[in-house]
Amino acid sequence: MKQTLLSFFVGSMILTSVAFAQEKKVSGRVTGADGKPLVGVTIAVQGSNLATQTDANGNYSFSVPTGKIIVFRSLGFADKTLIVKEGQSSFNVTLDDSDNTLNEVVVVGYGTQLRRNLTTSISTVGANDLKEIPVPNIQQALQGKAAGVQVSSGGGRPGAPMSVQIRGRSSINAGNNPLYVIDGVIMPSNNTFTPNDAGAGISPLANLNPEDITSVEILKDAAAASIYGSRGSNGVVIITTKSGSKSGKSIIGASAYTGWQSLTKKKDLLNASEYRSLYNEAAVNAGLAQVFTNDQVANPENNVNWLDEILSDNSRVNSAQVSVTSGGNEKTQFYTSFNYFDQDGALLNGGFKRYALRTNLTHHINDFIRFGSNIALSRTERDETPVDNSIFSPFPRALVARPDQPIYNPDGTFATNSYNNPVHMFQSKNYVNLSNVFNSSYLEFDILSGLKFKTAVGIDFSYLDQRLYNPLTSLSGAGSNGSGASGYVQTRNILATQTLSYDKSFYGDRLDLNAIAVYEYQKNQRENNRVDGSNFPSDLTPYITSAASITGGTASFTEYAMASSLARVNLGWESKYLFSASIRRDGSSKFPKSGRIGYFPSVSAGWVVSQENFLKSVEAISLLKVRASYGSTGNQEGIGNFTYRRAIGGGFNYLDAPGFALSAIGSPNLKWESTDQIDIGIDLGLFNNRLEISADYYNKKTKDLLLNRPIPSTTGFTTILENIGNIKGSGFDFQITSRNFTGSDFTWSTSLNLSTYKNEVTKLFNDQPIDQGFVVRHAVGQPLGSFFLIKSLGVDPETGDMKYEDIDGSGTVTSADRQFLGNPLPKFYGGITNNLAYKNFDLNVFFQYSYGNDVYNLGAEGTGGYGSMGGVVTATAPATNMFKEYYDERWTPENTNAKYPRAVGGTRGTYNTQRSSRYLEDGSYLRLKTITLGYNLPKSLAQKAKFSNMRIYASAYNLLTFTKYTGFDPEVSSELTVSSLGVDQGAIPQFKTFMLGINLGL
Repeated sequence: MKQTLLSFFVGSMILTSVAFAQEKKVSGRVTGADGKPLVGVTIAVQGSNLATQTDANGNYSFSVPTGKIIVFRSLGFADKTLIVKEGQSSFNVTLDDSDNTLNEVVVVGYGTQLRRNLTTSISTVGANDLKEIPVPNIQQALQGKAAGVQVSSGGGRPGAPMSVQIRGRSSINAGNNPLYVIDGVIMPSNNTFTPNDAGAGISPLANLNPEDITSVEILKDAAAASIYGSRGSNGVVIITTKSGSKSGKSIIGASAYTGWQSLTKKKDLLNASEYRSLYNEAAVNAGLAQVFTNDQVANPENNVNWLDEILSDNSRVNSAQVSVTSGGNEKTQFYTSFNYFDQDGALLNGGFKRYALRTNLTHHINDFIRFGSNIALSRTERDETPVDNSIFSPFPRALVARPDQPIYNPDGTFATNSYNNPVHMFQSKNYVNLSNVFNSSYLEFDILSGLKFKTAVGIDFSYLDQRLYNPLTSLSGAGSNGSGASGYVQTRNILATQTLSYDKSFYGDRLDLNAIAVYEYQKNQRENNRVDGSNFPSDLTPYITSAASITGGTASFTEYAMASSLARVNLGWESKYLFSASIRRDGSSKFPKSGRIGYFPSVSAGWVVSQENFLKSVEAISLLKVRASYGSTGNQEGIGNFTYRRAIGGGFNYLDAPGFALSAIGSPNLKWESTDQIDIGIDLGLFNNRLEISADYYNKKTKDLLLNRPIPSTTGFTTILENIGNIKGSGFDFQITSRNFTGSDFTWSTSLNLSTYKNEVTKLFNDQPIDQGFVVRHAVGQPLGSFFLIKSLGVDPETGDMKYEDIDGSGTVTSADRQFLGNPLPKFYGGITNNLAYKNFDLNVFFQYSYGNDVYNLGAEGTGGYGSMGGVVTATAPATNMFKEYYDERWTPENTNAKYPRAVGGTRGTYNTQRSSRYLEDGSYLRLKTITLGYNLPKSLAQKAKFSNMRIYASAYNLLTFTKYTGFDPEVSSELTVSSLGVDQGAIPQFKTFMLGINLGL
């Protein structure tokens, strides 16, 4: 027996030694057909879990058993397989551009899948797409890159939040932005608040460095997003940051760019003489005397172009990054980077700075335990001096301020202006800083073959501090001898996730099974503090501690928690018949016990028809897959943490005696909004995948909308939040990729996406319409956010006044004559990208477009708008300035076929400028979003300079815009809510930027 055991032991040792002897280290470099290194290429041993990725220079290295097949995969390129033979250790691989992207590994919720096995609608923007676009944040990089994803700017303020809509909007009061997941951590949506409620908020992704990102997956249909349950109704954006490789050699990467910025459009305003002539004309037409003599018109004392005065002559953008990749081995890999970004504002003051430090580490503790940790520290600093969230901020004021009034008085102090002195407004200071600590760490255990357990913890801590100061001589501070405020918002987000996964093939690898079970707990806390003060001794001490009077203050704390469990199973038979099903159970502290638990199921299936024998012989068809899915998701962003409870609050004091009072009425039957969605799609590859087409039709219905229902004021409140509305929506997504030419020296590819979307409100409380914002009404049978206005019939050629439609026949045009006249939803939108390369040169040209959407030009309306044509023309309300085109094309007795009405004050002036479709414009546009020309230095020259690679490039951003919109920018809204979507309140337009940059590898 002992001899038997000894023989067994010795034999086992020999076999083990042989096995180890047959495993060898292989390395090499992966490039594209143009010779450029490819980042993030997956190199995997077929039939095992052994895998690695290429680093920033396309290099890789890892150990592979002899005789095994290794597969090279990357989004945008064809797979390549190689057999590791005895005596071979180096493989330099070129991936062909005639790619089947469906073999790429895609990050889905709580796992990964091959794209060809997907049965849901998911779009991917990869590292090679992102590196072509030097932009300050990841949301800008997504514009026009994925079908069904509409990204719009909230304005030209550096660091301003952007609107990201996945397959349209589905809510009125709840949030409409997608859920963001960074390295597995579900990000909170409440870190956009500012303590003083001044400014347009902070983007939740402002602190994330886009150069650290390796891929972005967008879960568009409910079957894909339902894995995130009560927060997936608006789609999910999964962001994965870069990791190290196993090359064994540390790679240092460096990149930098600098740029010059200007407004995308400038408009000519009236000079002082033209303005005074208009003022006189408006007064005479109103039956008043002329305000200025002919000499005063011809020779004004001042002639100020206020727009030029507030614009910066030297607006710059600069970015620099240094990264170190790998330097590890088979057990340890890392990626670390530091980024500095600095962008000036377009106006006199204002800017955005970001400092970002990241280290991502993975370590194989032994053969069956792995550890990973991604750590990011960042700080952003924003100068919002002053804010631009209304028509009363400096930019729109500069469009209407009187040009015949000076900037300064003779003694050097600021002069007054009938519509504020825009330069004077910049004395006010508003600084907003956001510090962030992010960590995602995990331990993963191999339990049995194919069975793994992963425990992960994620934290996201943010500290936002804000300081405002209005100097003693400022417009806002003069009346109080200076005023100021100081405060902070602190958020803590903690996520713990336990995942059990099983991945196995059966029946001779004909049946593929992947299953996961997850338990997750998340807790989020937010703390707010603010102090207001006035009567400062000097502008040299602008901090709140110097205020003689504390005029107000507030402090609050709130939190919520969620406990979730979920399961998903994916099945594939011969990679031909595909099936997936999942269910998630969410429990949220935001809801009463009766509605605290929700279930969100999904099911999807796919058929790879091109694998069938009857289609395999058709050479033109490389791939044909049809798929269908159904899923249910929720939305709880519109619900406060304790809205369902009756609450008593402090601060209700009387005669210096403290007091409590009922501060919230409570809503005991609250539950989340829920969306059911079906999706039918097809994926088609033709001519060896030279042409790839993906098309989807979706239909979704949202029920239990969160709306405020009127209640008797005798309760102490006027409304109560309840689930009392429904919306339906549908649309098509198309994505086409064509490899037009794939030569050895010249390559050319084109990617086009086009999306349509329409929705309709189907239920409201008692079907009563809801008016929101300035011109928006939500009503049953109408699209969400429709414009409700008096219909303009143009200028009366006889009188020069506006004509309106009197729909009730009363003989007088009033608010009762309003009707639905348009909406901000485009009929279709998307983007088109062309990538060309000739030898060492590369060119990227990207157009973004939107067609059929309406924009309400709020900045032009009313007696204070730049389209007022004279305004009231009284001593307290003189004429406003305006665009020169309004002046040139106004009605006069000599120009009766005019586009704009006559200049007139008084009641007729008010009549002509009332809220109507006169200011409703076609917001369609075609924009040359980016164009980049790059040159890769020949390797022989780069290596002489001690670099492994060097690329220089020139890039332009927002270079050209083709639109009929008469405002500055058809894309922007001052706010990003449903009530203001498509309403231009005079937000700062976007920048036109020219950049020069360099990428280096050491």
